[in-house]
Amino acid sequence: MDAVKLNMLANDQVRPLLQDVATSMARLGSLLPPDFEGKVKVNEWLGKLHKMGAADELTEQQARQLNFDLDSAYSAFLAALPAAGL
Repeated sequence: MDAVKLNMLANDQVRPLLQDVATSMARLGSLLPPDFEGKVKVNEWLGKLHKMGAADELTEQQARQLNFDLDSAYSAFLAALPAAGL
């Protein structure tokens, strides 16, 4: 979210960070279900970014939507922690 807020909108800036988020969520294994909202949204965005060139930039609308999706995913993650016993 910080990268988008700092106007880092090029694919080669955003995609590695989003990939790190996806990898971190995957490491949580059974704590998060496969259909967890955050995993789904991050994977959808990775799919979109994969189709773009390295220097291609997100539009203002895409950046706002990505920020919204990441914020929603983070809120869902925090809500899932008590349910996982953490």
